[in-house]
Amino acid sequence: MSDPKEPKRTPPNLRESQKEQLLRYIVSTFPYSIWWKDRDCVYIGTNELNARGAGLCCPDDIIGLTDHDLPWTTEEAEHYIRVDKAVMASGEPMLNIEETQRQADGSQRYLLTCKVPLKDEDGEVFGILGAWTDITDRKLTELALARAKDEAERANRAKGDFLAAVSHELRTPLTLILSPLERLIEAQDGALPGEVREELKLIRRNTARLLNVVNDLLDFSKAEAARMEVDWEPVDVHRFTALLLNDIRPSAMARGRTLTITGDAPGVVLLDRYKYERILLNLLSNALKFSHAGGRIEVALRALDDASFELCVRDDGIGISGDDLGKLFSRFTQIDGSVKRRYEGTGLGLSLVKQFAELMDGSVSVESELGRGTAVRVRLPRSAACAAQRHAADAAGAGDGDARHHADRGPSSVRSTAQTRRWLSALPPAGAASDGSPLAPGGAAPDAEPPSRSPPGSAGAEADRPLLLLVDDNPDMRQFMRVLLSPSYRLLEAADGLEAQRLIERSPPHVIVSDVMMPVMSGIELTAWLKAHPVLRHVPIILVTARADDEAVASGLDGGADEYLVKPFSPRELLARVRSMVRLYESYRKLGAEQAEIARHSGMAQVAMDMLHSVGNTLNSAGISADLVQDRLARSRLPRLARAFSELLGGEPDPAGPDLVEPADASRGESLRRYIELALVTVELEQQETAADVARLREHLDIIGDAIRAQERYAYRNAYRTERLSLNEVVQESLRVHGSALVNARAAVRIDLRPVGDIVANRHDVLTILYNLLDNARAAVGEGGTREPWIAIETWQDGADVCCAVEDSGPGIPEGSRVQVFQYGFTTKEGASGIGLHFSANRMKNFGGSIRVEDGRERGARVVLAFPTAPDAAAPDAAARTP
Repeated sequence: MSDPKEPKRTPPNLRESQKEQLLRYIVSTFPYSIWWKDRDCVYIGTNELNARGAGLCCPDDIIGLTDHDLPWTTEEAEHYIRVDKAVMASGEPMLNIEETQRQADGSQRYLLTCKVPLKDEDGEVFGILGAWTDITDRKLTELALARAKDEAERANRAKGDFLAAVSHELRTPLTLILSPLERLIEAQDGALPGEVREELKLIRRNTARLLNVVNDLLDFSKAEAARMEVDWEPVDVHRFTALLLNDIRPSAMARGRTLTITGDAPGVVLLDRYKYERILLNLLSNALKFSHAGGRIEVALRALDDASFELCVRDDGIGISGDDLGKLFSRFTQIDGSVKRRYEGTGLGLSLVKQFAELMDGSVSVESELGRGTAVRVRLPRSAACAAQRHAADAAGAGDGDARHHADRGPSSVRSTAQTRRWLSALPPAGAASDGSPLAPGGAAPDAEPPSRSPPGSAGAEADRPLLLLVDDNPDMRQFMRVLLSPSYRLLEAADGLEAQRLIERSPPHVIVSDVMMPVMSGIELTAWLKAHPVLRHVPIILVTARADDEAVASGLDGGADEYLVKPFSPRELLARVRSMVRLYESYRKLGAEQAEIARHSGMAQVAMDMLHSVGNTLNSAGISADLVQDRLARSRLPRLARAFSELLGGEPDPAGPDLVEPADASRGESLRRYIELALVTVELEQQETAADVARLREHLDIIGDAIRAQERYAYRNAYRTERLSLNEVVQESLRVHGSALVNARAAVRIDLRPVGDIVANRHDVLTILYNLLDNARAAVGEGGTREPWIAIETWQDGADVCCAVEDSGPGIPEGSRVQVFQYGFTTKEGASGIGLHFSANRMKNFGGSIRVEDGRERGARVVLAFPTAPDAAAPDAAARTP
C-alpha cells in the first residue's frame, strides 16, 4: 500500500481521440441503460442496452428522436419529458425514480431511474444524463406481497365478521337453553329423580361452557376489528376482587386448591368492570387447570405508584418452559396442541387477557419455571389522569355526557355477575380428573356414580353382561356414556390411553370406546398398541372424535380402529355401534374357540399317532416273541424222546393213555413202563395244544398289526419333517390361536419375547407343546383363587440353548410330582388324560432339547423348554440372554 505522503503520480496525458474512445468503452460496457438529451429533451446519445430496449438497431439511431418517437406509451413519454424538464430547471439531480416503460416487444417493465443535469464550464445546464436499471422482478414480488397482504387482511376482517355474526346467532339459542334449564333446576331440584338431576346439571355445565367459548369468540372478533369499546366506571378494585374470589373459593376448595387474596387496597379506580372480571376469571381458570390438588393459588393486588396498580395471579403448578413463554399470548395457540394434550381450551384466554389489558392502557407479563409454578402480572392505570381522559372522550363522543356513563354502570355490573355465575357453572365436576389428577379406584371420578349398576337378577347374570371400557379425559363425556351404557353393560373407565392399557391387561374388555385426543397416550396410540398385541388384537375399539373430515376418519381406520364415531352423536347411534362391536367380539371369540378346538384335535391326532406307533412296536415285539415260542416248540426233543421210549419198551403207547391205577398183580417193571408211557402221552398232548395256542396268537397279532399299519398310513399321510423356525414367531402364532381362551379366562397375559436364535423342529409339534402348556396355565389360574390371575410367556437365549417359559399365578405343582408329570397317564387335574406333558417331553427329546418344571415367582408353576440353537444361527446380543 502506497504512502499517502508520497507525491501523486501524474496521470497519462491522453489525446482527445483516446479520451473519446475510453468514454465510448465505458458507456457501452456500463451495466445500466444510459442516455443523454439536450435542453429540448431530444436524444443526443445512448448505449447499446437502452437502444435494444427501445427496439433500435444501434445506439446512433436514437440521435434526434424524442420520447414520443420511441415505443413508450403517450403517458410514459409525457412523464419522462416532464421529469427531465424539472431536473434541468432545478439544476439538481433526481435519484431513485420508480417508473414504468413499455418495451419494443410489448412487455411492461419497472425501472429505477436516476437523472442528473449536464452543465457547461459556466454552470449552465445544456442537457440531462439519465441511467436506469430494470427492477421488474423485485416490483412484481412487492406487488404480489401487497396483494397477498390485502387479501389476508380482507380474509381476517371477513373471519372476524363471521365469528361475530355466528357468535351473535349462537348466543340467543344458548341463552334460551341455559336460562330455562337453570330455572328448572333451581325450582324442581328436590322433586327431580337423581339421574334426571345429574343429566340436567351435565347439560347446564356444558351449555355454559359453550356460551363461554362463544363469548370469547365474540370478544376476540371485536378486539381484532378494533370495534371494542371500554366502559369506564369507578370500581373499588380490592373489594370487587374479594367478592369475586368469595364466589369462586368453594369451587376451588372442592378441587383441592387453596385460594387467597393478599396485598394492599389500591382504592377506587376507573376500570371496565366486565373486562377486568374477564381478565381475573381467565387467569384463575388457568391456575386451576394447571395446578395440582393440594396446590395454592394466590391473587395479589398492590399499588405500584400513583399512576398504576398490579393484579398478580400466582400458582404452584406445572409451570412453563422458557421456550414456550413467547407463545402464551398468541391467539388460538396452546403450548401442547398435539392429540395427546392434557388440557382442553380454545387458546384464546391469555390472548384476550392481553387485549383487554391493553385496551385499558395496561400491560401483561409472565414469570414461570417448570415444576415451580407461574405468575401472571397485569399492570393497569390507577390514577384518573389517563383513564379519565379516555372516559371523557368516550362520553363526549356519545353526545350525552354523564348520562351514558351512569347508564352503563348498571348493565355492566349485572353482566359481570352473570359472567361469574356462568363461569362457575362451566367448571368440570370436582375431582373429575380433568386436570390430569388420577381417577378414583375403579376408573370413575370420586364423586361420580358407580361405573355400572346391576339390574335385578343374580350375580351370575351380572357377570354374563359384556364388559366395556370407556376411555375419555372429559369427565362429562364419560358420565354421559356411563348413563347410556350401564343398564346393558358392565363398565370400566379410564382418563387416558395409558391408564386404559393397564385396565385392558388386567381385565380384558369385550369392546373399547375411546376418545382420540387425550393426554399421556392418545386414542390412535392406544389402538396401535391394541392391534399389535398377540392376544388382545381381536378386541374391537370404537374411536370417538370431533374431527369429521375424511382424512381423520381414514387415519383412524387405517390405524386399526373397528369403528369411528363423530361428535356430536345420538344415543341411538352410540348404542347401535356398541351392539355391533359386541357381536363382532362374539364372532371373534367363537372363531378363536373353533381354532383352539381344531388345534386340540390336531394335537390329539398327533398323540394318537404316537400311541399307534408305540402300540405297533409293542405288538411287533409280541409277534416276535410268539414266533420264537413257536419255533422253540417246533424244535423240541420231547417227541423224539417219546418215540425212543416207545421203541425201548417194545411197543407203541396207547394214544388214549393208560389208566394211572396200577393192577394189584402187576410187577414193578410193568408199573414203571405204564408211568413212562403216560408221561410221554401227556407231554405230547400238551405240546400240540401249546403250538395251536401260539398259532392262534400269531394270527390275532397279524390282524392287529394290519389295522395299526393302516392307521399309521393315514396318520402319516404328510411326511413328518423338521424345519428351521423362529421360536418367537411360533409363540406369537400360538397366542393368536389360543387368544380367545385366554381372554375368556379373564387372565392378564404378560409377554416378553427377546431376540433369540432359530431352532430346528417340527412347527406343528412346537405349536402343540405350547398349546398344552398354555391350556394347563389357563386351567391353573382358574383354580388358583388369585385376585388378579396372570399368565406369562417369555423367551431368551441361554448359551447354546433357546429357552421358552410358560408361567402362571395358579397353585403350582408339588415338588414331589414334578418328575411324574411327564409320565404317560399321570395328571393332577380331575378329568384330564395325562397325555399332554408326556407327549411334550417325548417331542422335546426328539428335538434334542429338554423340558422341566420350576418354582414360579408367585408360587405358581413355571415350565421351561430348552431347544438347541440351529446351526449357524446368529447370536443375539447380551440383553436377550438369560433373564
